[in-house]
Amino acid sequence: MNSLSKTPLSPQAAQHIVTEQLGHEQKILSFMELKDGFFNAAYYIELQDGLRFVLKIAPPPQVRILRYEQNIMRAEVETMRIVKAHTEMPVPQILFYDDSRAQLPSPCFAMEYVDGIPLDKLRKTLDADQLRAIDQATGRYLRQMNNISGAQFGCYAQPQNNLPTWSQAFDKLLQDVLQDGLDAQVELPLPCQDILTLTHRYASALDEVTTPALVHWDLWDGNIFIAPDTHQINGIIDFERALWADPLMEVNFGAFGINQNFMEGYGQIYPFTDAQQTRRTLYNVYLFAIMVIECTYREYPTRDQENWARIRLIEEIEKLKSFATLKS
Repeated sequence: MNSLSKTPLSPQAAQHIVTEQLGHEQKILSFMELKDGFFNAAYYIELQDGLRFVLKIAPPPQVRILRYEQNIMRAEVETMRIVKAHTEMPVPQILFYDDSRAQLPSPCFAMEYVDGIPLDKLRKTLDADQLRAIDQATGRYLRQMNNISGAQFGCYAQPQNNLPTWSQAFDKLLQDVLQDGLDAQVELPLPCQDILTLTHRYASALDEVTTPALVHWDLWDGNIFIAPDTHQINGIIDFERALWADPLMEVNFGAFGINQNFMEGYGQIYPFTDAQQTRRTLYNVYLFAIMVIECTYREYPTRDQENWARIRLIEEIEKLKSFATLKS
């Protein structure tokens, strides 16, 4: 998708980066922008020696981004290395990470190219057995990642802002994105302070979570790559929004519906307890607020995402209100 946050790159500039970072004079044989992403720019590069990789570039420094998006490229690289070392998740190898800004005005990194097809482009063509195997494997991989624990809660990219309890950290995350909305004059269904007053009622449900787990938070079908011959997962990408958080924050637990095959693979008991359902609703409020607000920052060509997310945000806020009524 076209987005203000994407850094343009010419083949000539890419050649300079290849020469500098990989330390040889291999010429670029193939160069192509990958346009599916929403935030970073990404380019497919193939060299004469056969090496194929994806070069990702952070947004230009003059582009305004959301508060939680500060330093998320470093977070992506570090998280991928951790997950690759401690799980069986098929994570691409990092070839280099450069935050010197010597070649570009923004940080960049290269990872090996995954020779697969994103699941969102393939799901409708697969039979029930193939989908069951893929979704259960996704659940098993994500469970392994979520079993990695940290010291405090919050964004991986911003350890200086992390906090000892999940209710404190979640409140900080929500306050930050609501302030982003105020800064950009984005109108939300409720005033920001009213949203915070509503969410503060559920601090006890959040504080049931006592161990900060490593959460991917963006594992939708577009970030799962499938080998076209075996129909198995051969790559999982886009760890930039990783958090030390409640595993239930993963979007796979109800942001866009419930997949029972995923649940079986993960080992999650469903339906949720009342406290778990409350937390899931809080996480949806946070996610859909971001999806509404980021559209103004990115200057997307249409308002389709904002309109869709705004309806979801209203629904989730109404759920929180109904929970409060039941408790009173």
